[in-house]
Amino acid sequence: MILRRVRFMGFRGDERGFAAVEFALLLPVLMLLFFGMLEGSDLFTVDRRVANASNALVDLIAQEINLTEDEMDDIIVGAERLLNPINTSSLTISVLSLTRGAGEGEPVRVHWSIDRDGGEPYAPGSIYDKLSNDNAVRPEASLIIVEMTYTYDSGLTSQVFRNPYQFNTRTMRVPRRATRIQLCETDDVATCTT
Repeated sequence: MILRRVRFMGFRGDERGFAAVEFALLLPVLMLLFFGMLEGSDLFTVDRRVANASNALVDLIAQEINLTEDEMDDIIVGAERLLNPINTSSLTISVLSLTRGAGEGEPVRVHWSIDRDGGEPYAPGSIYDKLSNDNAVRPEASLIIVEMTYTYDSGLTSQVFRNPYQFNTRTMRVPRRATRIQLCETDDVATCTT
């Protein structure tokens, strides 16, 4: 009995493995903090890139008078390249021109729209109700809007934020050189929107 008590007292006083136990207890917390910081900085970087690409895209479009669909595709590809090196497979881009009639209480309508794949996300003439203030669109003029949605999934560090994070950006500009920017099928002015 005395021998057991002596062994127990010797074990109780032994502090050789104390640092290893502390390290084993703190390692998961430190790893979570490390990967959380990596993930957080990646999220901020992607958010900034999506906002910059959206701003650049709407600014380039607002400088034009007429745009062909091929020119629009080139501008959209340029905006996508601003997002490099992130994977843009989950990126959706919609560009649209909004107009409002001169009458009091006229709703904001879609003049034209085009998306990243050449489709038409909004039908011409349909009412656009996503503006917080319809007065942002001047009567008989247009407002250019770029809507970007990007779903970010980190892959390697997705253990911290388990769900993919979605960035939604809507950027607006008033045309600079014309009251309305026309979208044309070809270089022929007869193929432009009215």
